[in-house]
Amino acid sequence: MKKNWKRVSIIALALIMVTMLLPLGSFKAQAEEGEGDSEALGANYKVGDIIKFGHYEQDGNTANGKEEIEWQVLKVESDRYLVISKYVLDCKRFHETYTTGVTWENSDLRTWLNNDFKNTAFSADEQKKIPVVSLANKGNTYWKTKDKNNTNDQVFCLSVEEMEAYFGGYDTYDSEKQSGANSRLMCKPTKYASNNSWISINKDDGDCFWWLRTDALTQYFIIGGCSSACYVYWHGWAGPYYYNGVCSPCGVRPAIYIKKTIEPTSIKLNKTSATMFFGNEITLSATLAPSDVTEKTITWTSSNTAVATVNNGKVKANNKGGETTITAKTVNGLTATCKVTIYADNNPSNIFADIKYGSWQYNAAKAVYDKGYMTGKGNLNGRVLFSPDTNMTRSQFVVSLYSMDGKPAVTYEQRFSDVKSGDWYASAVTWAVKNGITAGNKNGKFGVDGKATREQIALMFYKYASYKGYDVSIKATTNLDGFTDASKVDSWAVEAIKWAVERGIISGKGNATEGYRIAPTSSATRIECAAMMNKFSEVYSGAPKMGDEDLEEPLALPEENIEDLPLPADETEDVIIDEEEDSEDNDVPSEDEKDTDEEDTVE
Repeated sequence: MKKNWKRVSIIALALIMVTMLLPLGSFKAQAEEGEGDSEALGANYKVGDIIKFGHYEQDGNTANGKEEIEWQVLKVESDRYLVISKYVLDCKRFHETYTTGVTWENSDLRTWLNNDFKNTAFSADEQKKIPVVSLANKGNTYWKTKDKNNTNDQVFCLSVEEMEAYFGGYDTYDSEKQSGANSRLMCKPTKYASNNSWISINKDDGDCFWWLRTDALTQYFIIGGCSSACYVYWHGWAGPYYYNGVCSPCGVRPAIYIKKTIEPTSIKLNKTSATMFFGNEITLSATLAPSDVTEKTITWTSSNTAVATVNNGKVKANNKGGETTITAKTVNGLTATCKVTIYADNNPSNIFADIKYGSWQYNAAKAVYDKGYMTGKGNLNGRVLFSPDTNMTRSQFVVSLYSMDGKPAVTYEQRFSDVKSGDWYASAVTWAVKNGITAGNKNGKFGVDGKATREQIALMFYKYASYKGYDVSIKATTNLDGFTDASKVDSWAVEAIKWAVERGIISGKGNATEGYRIAPTSSATRIECAAMMNKFSEVYSGAPKMGDEDLEEPLALPEENIEDLPLPADETEDVIIDEEEDSEDNDVPSEDEKDTDEEDTVE
């Protein structure tokens, strides 16, 4: 009991002497607030080094945001560092309630550190770098208390044993009290900590008390009814003998483990090439080296998302044949790739890579392809890429009509600034203009790369039929009342649209529920044009056949974007065809539209 009274006298004297808080003038904010801006942890830090990690208010000026926390490395392990804050960051009671039976396990300080402090000081990404560790809570050797339960914590206070192990032996030591002085334990509070609550600060050097988690006296006897816990005295005096009542304010110097940032040195995919079919999925997996890599985030991209998309390694094939490169990229820029080829199906009889065998699209495309009216736009390992959903340009459609007519011989005439002798579409344009099937723009251009709208195509079919001497008469009862957008058909195209509708060359888009649309100013796709050509041939069974000459259109037509061309004139020299986008239609038809377009080939 005599020892205890002597200890209390020391504490009482210290508390009387320290009645005012000394500002920490030497503390300076290390960084502006910025969650997640902590320095990289891949460097090889050694014991005693300082790591900046997380942010907490420290300079006492909340208006300028939180400052970066500096952590002193206590121990280096293969995959992590044990660190303790360089400064006392806050002032807290070990427990808010004046009671006995308080240990680290049930203390309010432990709860605060692993909740409020953690969530305030660390971003979500930073918290992932702080592992939960199992802490041994041994009894107090001096006060002969029993060992306590282990606790699982992310943020904690050091125990007496950890303090002695990581800060080294005492400069002076009292073997009877198992305590002593160690100048390395002296620690200054931040301005915020000293302002936050009453905290004991030595007036000479500005150092303060700070909590350990080891319990001490089970009952703080001079007051009665209060547990106590060990702490570090401001001059660096510490050990199992030194304690403070759990309800007394004291400095908090948190400790945490921080996972090392181990970046990958290589990445390898389980596949370097793959073949897929419309709608199929495969999953690619990446293997990183070394095996203990901590930065495992991988970014997945597809070079051609129209062909296939990728999400976290899962590759999904779209309904468009072609190739794409799937790339997996690590956080430090290493990449691995897989070349993926997409086919419509695996039917060996299918000549197309991007159209399913036996579908209405297949039948329409194969008919015009076999006759030579339209060619492919490339090939994929021996299969033709028809590009059914690609929009037709004016020059492409005129070439198809020219091919349909057998490619009669013509003498090139310079009519348009964008059609030069030798261009693959020059003969077709010359033929079409000479025979009144189409015309150019008022600005002297044909508009070779301009979109071919549905009403333009109807007009060119109509004029082609007239040129061939076919019957283009229209019944008096034929009208466009059944289409919801009939009023959008330009006046110069009304007669041609009626003719095309009457003969089933154009049957409209949509369905009975939503209503059918002509979609006159929307672009016509290649498969729509193929269906219309086949219907035209069916209606006029005497339509000319393709000759033996090769089509001048190259296998892969250019798809470069060009400047918007002036509106083309197809009706007369004084009439301009409206090439304005139909706001109700996308350039690529929807599934409903694709199904409806089947009616373009079948009555």
